[in-house]
Amino acid sequence: MDDTTTRLNDSAVKLITPQSTVSFLTYAGSIPFLFGAVVLKTGVAGQNLSFDIQHLLSVYGLVIGAFMAGTLWGQQVNIHNVWQNYLFICSNVIALALWLAFLLLSFTNLMIAYVFAFVVLLLIDYQLSKNGNSNGAYFKLRFRVTLIVVLAIGTAAFSG
Repeated sequence: MDDTTTRLNDSAVKLITPQSTVSFLTYAGSIPFLFGAVVLKTGVAGQNLSFDIQHLLSVYGLVIGAFMAGTLWGQQVNIHNVWQNYLFICSNVIALALWLAFLLLSFTNLMIAYVFAFVVLLLIDYQLSKNGNSNGAYFKLRFRVTLIVVLAIGTAAFSG
């Protein structure tokens, strides 16, 4: 391996940090919501697509909502105060509520439920950050991506 290749590999390793990976994956997670909103808003969804965009958004929202609720379960491992039990309960209640909403609600009402759940999850993350139980930079990232996702879901809800 020559010196140039070694420097390029070292540069690539420095660019790929846990923080950059978290940021990339968090923003990437918003892409299906944005795609769905654009497809529904532009009317492309009604043009003989081989998939039901409302169903895809409904399932993806359930998966991401349950995943985000599950992150609370993971965060409680490092917390040894009143928040620990609170996070256990919130994680389960939110995941189960999203599942019931998925089973019972119309598309528009389901999207509204997802917006509510994502805002609640963001508020919990805010409290964790404010109380020093979570990284402030992570909360800022979550705020930006939640804003993107909530706007996309709202657009999809009233376009479909």
